[in-house]
Amino acid sequence: MKREELKAKLAAAGVADDKMSEVLDYVMAQNGADIQSLKTEKESLKASYDENLKKLQDENKGFKSQLDGYKDYEDLKKFKADTIEKAEADKKNNFLKAQGCKHPDLIAGKIDFSKGTWDEDKKTYTGLDEDIKSLKGSYADLFEQKGTQHITPDGQPKSTDSDFFTRYKEEHPELNIK
Repeated sequence: MKREELKAKLAAAGVADDKMSEVLDYVMAQNGADIQSLKTEKESLKASYDENLKKLQDENKGFKSQLDGYKDYEDLKKFKADTIEKAEADKKNNFLKAQGCKHPDLIAGKIDFSKGTWDEDKKTYTGLDEDIKSLKGSYADLFEQKGTQHITPDGQPKSTDSDFFTRYKEEHPELNIK
């Protein structure tokens, strides 16, 4: 509001000249106070807005880093699942090898391992004897027969029950290992 415009309005309304200066000063002071109050409120709102904007930007950075971490977490979770799956497959294969299975990867799918329990101390499954017996009957050619004699290239018998070193000596008699 401009002082001259207000003075013209007051004169048109019939306010006397001696009172006009006093009324103009009062109205202009009140208007100035209102404007100053609004400016202060505006500055306060702008400061609050800037503060909230900074918080949101910081949170957004945090969310972005969490998202990146989440991607890493998903990769880690998949890696962990794959590792557990491989460990389970290794347990099953080792169990089948201990049962004399020549190709445990072929036989593993034929056994319901959930029927048995894994004995961590003995590193073997228990409770699968019937299944193994049945498989040895059905797939005898995929299992080593205990106590069977095989012939070495020089015509000497060798046992499949011997340890690696003994088998190696039997397979390589030309080395004269004692």
